[in-house]
Amino acid sequence: MTAVKSNRPIDLPMSQVISVNAKSPIAIASILHRISGIVLFLLIPVMLWLLQTSLASPESFATVFDNVLVRFVAWIFVAAISYHFVMGMKHLFADMGMNEELKSGRTAAVVSFVIAAILIVASFIWVMF
Repeated sequence: MTAVKSNRPIDLPMSQVISVNAKSPIAIASILHRISGIVLFLLIPVMLWLLQTSLASPESFATVFDNVLVRFVAWIFVAAISYHFVMGMKHLFADMGMNEELKSGRTAAVVSFVIAAILIVASFIWVMF
């Protein structure tokens, strides 16, 4: 029995990987879902510290959230949660066998982008104003 030799390249340059995936909303949604998860993971200690500081007294709450930079960081956290939740739901539906075809997968990715964008803009207005 002879082994079948694969013509598939082993090491692809990153530029080639990006150029192929940059055209697919499905790939972009998946990559950004991973990035939003990393952002959430990194911001959890910051948000816990902000929560602890803001709950010390009414004055400390006002001091913490009167700072525009703190509100911006809080918005980044809420925006990452919004995006991660919407794309996570899209992935769960895909895991249940929905939107597995290329066309329906692209449609689901675009619809998810729109929903996430609406939530991100709404959270910006809510947190910053």
